[in-house]
Amino acid sequence: MPANNIQLQVLQPPDAVRYNAFFGEGARAHPDTLRITPGDIATTPFVTAETGNAVTLAAVDSNGQWLGVVSVERELGREKRRHVAWLVRMYVSQASAGQGIGRALLRAGIERARRMPGIAKLNLTVAAPNERAIRLYESEGFTEFSREADAFRNGTQSVEELTMSRVLER
Repeated sequence: MPANNIQLQVLQPPDAVRYNAFFGEGARAHPDTLRITPGDIATTPFVTAETGNAVTLAAVDSNGQWLGVVSVERELGREKRRHVAWLVRMYVSQASAGQGIGRALLRAGIERARRMPGIAKLNLTVAAPNERAIRLYESEGFTEFSREADAFRNGTQSVEELTMSRVLER
C-alpha cells in the first residue's frame, strides 16, 4: 500500500497493548537491527501517552492495520539537554517495507519534534547493518556523529550502532 493511502495516528494510552504487540513482532523479526527484544517489551512495556515531551505515531491503512510506528521523545533528566529530542522505536512491518511508510513516519516524527517547544535537534540510533534505514535518514538530513562498536548483541553477534542527528529549522 503506497504511503499516500495511509493515515498517521497519534497513539493514546489505550493503544499501548496493541503497540507493544506490534513492536514485539518487529523485535522478533529483526533481532539483528533492533536492540530491543520481545522479553524487554514483556518486562517493561512501552507507554503510548502523548505528552508535551513525547508522542508515538502509527501508520495505519484503510482497514485499520498497522504498517509502522515511530516515537519522538524529548531528552529529560538534564536541563542542558532539553533542546534535544530522540526519534526512537522506528519500525515498519516487512510487508510494508519499500512503500514509503518509513519516510512518512520519519517526516511526521521530524514535524512533531519541531512542534515541541525548545527542541533544536533530533537524534536517532540505527544498527550499522541496516543500510536501507541509514540511506533514508541521510536523505532526510540526518548526519552520523558517532559509532558504537558492540552496541548490542544478537546472540553472540556483536552489532555496531550509529548515532545520527538533524538540526531542526523552525
